[in-house]
Amino acid sequence: MHINFDFKRRLEKKKKTRKTILCLGVGVLISVLFCAGVFVFIWEKDAKTKKQEPSPRDKTIIPSPPAAGPQEQIVKIEYYIKNGDTIINILKREGVEHQSAYQFFTQVKPVYNLKKICAGKQYTLFLSKEKNEIKRFIYEIDPDYYLEAWRDETTNCYKGKTVKIPYRVKRQFVSGIIRESLFGSILEGGEKPELADMIASLYEYDIDFNRDIRKGDSFALLVEKLYLKGEFIRYGHMLAAHFSNRGKTIRVIRYSNPEGKSAYYHPDGRSVRKMFLRCPLPFMRVTSGYGNRRHPLLKFSARHYGVDMAAPVGTRIRATASGIVKVKGYTSSKGRFITVRHKNHYISHYYHLNSFAKGIKPGIRVEQGQIIGYVGRSGWATGPHLHYGLQKSGRFMNPLSLRSPSKDPVKKVYFEDFKQYVARVSLLLSGSHIVDIPESITEALLEIPAPPAQAPVTSANSIGQ
Repeated sequence: MHINFDFKRRLEKKKKTRKTILCLGVGVLISVLFCAGVFVFIWEKDAKTKKQEPSPRDKTIIPSPPAAGPQEQIVKIEYYIKNGDTIINILKREGVEHQSAYQFFTQVKPVYNLKKICAGKQYTLFLSKEKNEIKRFIYEIDPDYYLEAWRDETTNCYKGKTVKIPYRVKRQFVSGIIRESLFGSILEGGEKPELADMIASLYEYDIDFNRDIRKGDSFALLVEKLYLKGEFIRYGHMLAAHFSNRGKTIRVIRYSNPEGKSAYYHPDGRSVRKMFLRCPLPFMRVTSGYGNRRHPLLKFSARHYGVDMAAPVGTRIRATASGIVKVKGYTSSKGRFITVRHKNHYISHYYHLNSFAKGIKPGIRVEQGQIIGYVGRSGWATGPHLHYGLQKSGRFMNPLSLRSPSKDPVKKVYFEDFKQYVARVSLLLSGSHIVDIPESITEALLEIPAPPAQAPVTSANSIGQ
């Protein structure tokens, strides 16, 4: 009896355990299904919102919809241009007949060639629901202009015009101290990451932002900010910048001479632009410097006639100076490589490319900063990187220690005007650390005449058949 009672007790205990496990499993399953349902609901709602809601700037530049005729319903369609889209395909996808789509394209072409539409940009289309007839079409050409085209009911043909986006330009002061990185300091100050890109681009001839930046470095900027209906849209020109790096302050001023030409200069009139960029890559890490080293593959010491810069495969490689492509080829050691000949007997070398940029071939001219290829690991390479070499009169030199000569200084005839302008801007930047300078005073001291507005098209602003 004792054995049977013990057996029953253990059997009941096992049944209870199984029930507990089963209940827990069902509870977990219900929780997972509930969470999955919530996730799917949120994802679908978010996706729907992203698809339907245009960006704030697109909302503000779109004019009122065309007036509908008697018993005519106008449908507004907003969507993004996809890769491979043409204006004919877009209109046909929205229900417009091929003949009408082609008529629209040809009649708007004298104002703006819609073959130039770019993937990722938004368009707004107003259609007659009954006839699937185009009433109005809006397309942003660039950050400053958009195309507006419409159907003229009196002539039954399409007309169009390019419209300058009516930004409100404010010149504002921004300053900060580097704690971890330039990007981090910009974000800490409540600014957008694009401002860090502007600073890096402005100082790329003088500061290597991969190696030279130190904690405690500081910057002070006078920059244009563009607003539309009270909302910040984007940055305009950088008007002035002071960057203190390792105790040395490098000042840059944007100056517009009486001829209307604008460029960046140092306070002594030297152009910020130099013959060579500091680096052919936007951001990189030096893995092997110039000079003697132990070869990573051949395992013996040899002189390294360049600098190896690690970067992900596909990183864009820029020509560090304007010149003529001398060689484009492949060898077992260099991999895919390009050699560019520059003036003053300079030659630059780019090895281990993954691929070449379109149109790059021997004999063509490339401009400073132009993309000539993409980082890879072709040839003798242990990982993706760029070997960058530089020669002067046939002799190799360390490209990172090059003191590149400046280009196009301020013209002597305008130098006195330039000096006075620099003094006013420096006064503004220095005073901005102490007090908030009213916008009216900033405008008065800068006295920067607005350049004449030029639409990105040369044809008439409106057309018909």
